[in-house]
This record gives sequence, structure tokens and C-alpha cells, in this order.
Amino acid sequence: MLRHIVPVLALLLVTGCSSHSSGGKAASSGGWNHWVCDSQAEVQWRYVDPSRSVVDLKLGEDDVVHHLEEEPGGSGAFYSDGLIGLSIKGDQGLVYWVESNDLIGRGCKAR
Repeated sequence: MLRHIVPVLALLLVTGCSSHSSGGKAASSGGWNHWVCDSQAEVQWRYVDPSRSVVDLKLGEDDVVHHLEEEPGGSGAFYSDGLIGLSIKGDQGLVYWVESNDLIGRGCKAR
């Protein structure tokens, strides 16, 4: 009987962990966090791995997913793919175009 209970408990544990989200309001599908910036830019993002060293990010309604890797930075966490930069400090962030250093939005947070 024990060998039947262990797989069920393992499944329940994995299911519970996969529904956990951090960093703001999670969208209903896929654990995406939905943030709005002071510029009214909308950003959806999620941690890809438990180490939080990789973030997937989408801008607005765009289906393009930018795969950002953590890079050394000041306070907070900084992620980039060479095209877009995302800086997260506490419960808010800053998003910008890396090459031109043009701001997409600051004060981005769950609203």
C-alpha cells in the first residue's frame, strides 16, 4: 500500500510547487506576473528556474518572449538578453532597450 501512496504524495507536492508564483500578480496562465509601468507600458514576466537566474519577459500584447539571463548589477537583480534590460528591486522594476538605453518604463509593478 505504501508504494501507491508515495507517488500520489509526490504528485501533490509537485502540483503545489508549480502553482507558486512570486514578484507580483501572476496572470492566470503560466505563472506570468503582470506589471504596469509609469509610462503605461505593460510587462509580463516570470522566473524560468528556481534559482531565479533566468527570466522570460513579454512586452504588452506581443507574443515574443525575451529570455533574459541574470547579470551582475547594483542592488536588486538585473536581467538582459542584450536587447532588453529588466532591473528588479523589491516589488517593482525598470525596463529599457539596452542598445539605445531608451526607457520603456520605470516604476513597473503589479497594479
